[in-house]
Amino acid sequence: MKVKVDKVEYKIKDITLAERCELNDLVIERADKPSFSMWVKVVQICTDLTDDQINDMESSQIIQLGSKCIDSVNKKKDKR
Repeated sequence: MKVKVDKVEYKIKDITLAERCELNDLVIERADKPSFSMWVKVVQICTDLTDDQINDMESSQIIQLGSKCIDSVNKKKDKR
């Protein structure tokens, strides 16, 4: 799946159940007070972006991408 943030398209990879558990545990644990490092970790789990690529992004872009990652990996998938 691909998502857009500020006109840039990013590929969200298929994640394993273990990665999905890690992701959702992280988000639930920090739901009341999300940290910037949480958003970076979400992007690292859900994309193949390197640390340098993530570091080149604006903070707001990382947060937006992280949010879209969470939505994407938790959507019900069509069985075809």
